[in-house]
Amino acid sequence: MKAIDVHHHYVPTSLIDEAKRHGKALGVEVTEERGSWALSFAGSKPHRLQPAIFDVAKHIEVMDRGQVGLATLEANTNSLGYRLDGERGESWCNLYNQCVHELAAARSDRFLGMAVVPLQDAGRAARVLERAIAELKFHGAFIGTNVNGRYYNIKDYDPFWAKAQELDILIVMHPENIAGAERMNEFGLNAVCGNPADSTLSLGYMLYSGLFDRFPNLKICALHGGGFLPYHLGRFDMEFATGNKVRPAQAKNPPSSYLKNLYFDTLVYDIDTLEYLKAKVGTERLVLGTDYPYDLGDWTGVEKIQALNCSQTEKDAILTGNAKRLLKL
Repeated sequence: MKAIDVHHHYVPTSLIDEAKRHGKALGVEVTEERGSWALSFAGSKPHRLQPAIFDVAKHIEVMDRGQVGLATLEANTNSLGYRLDGERGESWCNLYNQCVHELAAARSDRFLGMAVVPLQDAGRAARVLERAIAELKFHGAFIGTNVNGRYYNIKDYDPFWAKAQELDILIVMHPENIAGAERMNEFGLNAVCGNPADSTLSLGYMLYSGLFDRFPNLKICALHGGGFLPYHLGRFDMEFATGNKVRPAQAKNPPSSYLKNLYFDTLVYDIDTLEYLKAKVGTERLVLGTDYPYDLGDWTGVEKIQALNCSQTEKDAILTGNAKRLLKL
């Protein structure tokens, strides 16, 4: 079986069509920008979507070239609609999921649905998630690293985490609305530095806040190799040990003890770095990620996994086995 890509972005053209027709009611505005579409939520700055994100034939072409058999259909994080109020956010996410379902159902041989949820209202997010899993037969959920600048160190999101744990699904987390973006305007540093940094920040809030004590069976997949966390896990543990008297963590145990809740994609570009990640977290916690269709994506991820210094059984787990287990294929 060809590999399974757990970091693969897609926006349905049918979603754009619906947003054009019902944008006012949804709180969404669609504009044309440089040969593609841009989305704006509740008056926010429009975000342009790459043309390739809509092109299903191009998706399949690149997948075939990269030895990928199946790909999860994950949103562009700027299209999640977190800036909408809860009611409109729920409507937008249900519409998004329904449009994604059209492709996932028609081409189940190549694509898997992943739910978007209105995390600005955790109760509604739980309801949208349950519908997506039960009715649309989706295989997990896709969320941003924060919700309008609020991270996951507060209990407001517990209704969603509780539902995700109850349904026993994988939550794939991608950088969104990154902290400090205004200081990374040049050289693409918002993507190079900002994306992995915001994943690290979000994971830090989760690890120190006791989230995984309250929800011990929660499963989070952190993209871009988990940001900087795996490479500075010792620093996170040292803060837990030395800072508890003056900066007490709410978690019962040091961050490294919660690796059991975390999974990581392989999008680190460099085989030596991937070797380190494998050694640090174990082959059972790794899944292939390409980040299609973005410029910082890597369509040769399968080759890098095959080049790792481990058994073919372990390589097969990273390429397909772990994803099959986590996505319940």
